[in-house]
Amino acid sequence: MIECRECQAFGLRFKRNYEPVQFLEGRPTSIAWIIGLNPAVDQDWVDSRSESDLHEYFNDTTTLHPYFKDFENVSPELFKMLGKDNGVAHTDLIKCSSKKWPPDTCKGKKAKIVITNCKKYLIEQIVKYKPKLIICNGAPVSKEILSIIKPPIKKVETYYTGQIGGARVTVVLSGFIGRIDNYSKRRLGVEIEYLFNKIINQT
Repeated sequence: MIECRECQAFGLRFKRNYEPVQFLEGRPTSIAWIIGLNPAVDQDWVDSRSESDLHEYFNDTTTLHPYFKDFENVSPELFKMLGKDNGVAHTDLIKCSSKKWPPDTCKGKKAKIVITNCKKYLIEQIVKYKPKLIICNGAPVSKEILSIIKPPIKKVETYYTGQIGGARVTVVLSGFIGRIDNYSKRRLGVEIEYLFNKIINQT
């Protein structure tokens, strides 16, 4: 088992069969990544999957977390691309799990420390795998991605293109997908589809 104990003082743990930087559900070749906040399960969650299991996670859509069903309402087109080569993958800003964020064991400044501790893993993932489109699920994720991938202008509307590790990446900023209405979901989906197809046509 692989462990990260940086945040154990805050009641969080990472003990799995893969490293934090390997926590990517779907193919490493994916063009688009959905980035969530953290796995919304118990803090003592035991993930028995291997790295190869993570890559195959979307093969059986009947067992998907309801989180991804919300994304189907955003874009049925890209939902079908989950887990495909050159398709869509998913990871989280924070790799440790908790039913809510921040958990009761980790409030205020402690939560900021956890994000700082874990953000380096996400940066390493992005630099290594080079996704071309990042979809931020929620304001906290959007805020951190804005600090990782700097926008070229100060005022950003809903998306922008920046650079990280010498590679260009387009970032879509969004509120938490599970909390926006269906009209807003679909409007977001149309924008994501436009950007995804534009990237496909450029490669």
